[in-house]
Amino acid sequence: MGATIDSLPPINRPIAFWGGVLVLGMGVGLTALSVWALLVNHRDYDEAVQAGVPILLENTGITVMYLAPIAYLGLAMFGTFGIVVAIRGKAFAIAVSDKLNKIVAVVLIVGVLGMFFGSYVANKLWAEHFESQGYLECSQPFRMTSKWFTAVWVDSISLCDDRRVLKMFGSGKRVSYINSVIEESRH
Repeated sequence: MGATIDSLPPINRPIAFWGGVLVLGMGVGLTALSVWALLVNHRDYDEAVQAGVPILLENTGITVMYLAPIAYLGLAMFGTFGIVVAIRGKAFAIAVSDKLNKIVAVVLIVGVLGMFFGSYVANKLWAEHFESQGYLECSQPFRMTSKWFTAVWVDSISLCDDRRVLKMFGSGKRVSYINSVIEESRH
């Protein structure tokens, strides 16, 4: 026996509205955060490459944010549907609700899968960019920095095994300080 609109429980309009606003806000806010973080990251990479720093740290984990807004679109859609239900004061028809849920689910799944695929592609493109600028990637970045999702790019491969550099990373020195020490020793 199928459910009819009359058999559905009544809508709590304030909860549906504010819940929808909250989820919509999360989708929009996370999208803005992703764009901001990527812009800052790109700016930092550009400045480091233009300055010709000896060591460049690449945050390989942030690249998931390139396609993350697709998943956040799913959140925004879900929130929007909650707001519409609150304004209407009644639920969507079962057939419409099922279609909307499928659309949101597909967008969320594509977004989450896209995050991993986009990260892989973005990391490959950044690697090509850094190599074209004369940088070489160290083979054991975690041994150097003790940080996950960080690639270490150097202008001289000898820096990857330089005891002085490893010691500075090990004592928690910032890469800007390490670069200044390296540049001073080169002059």
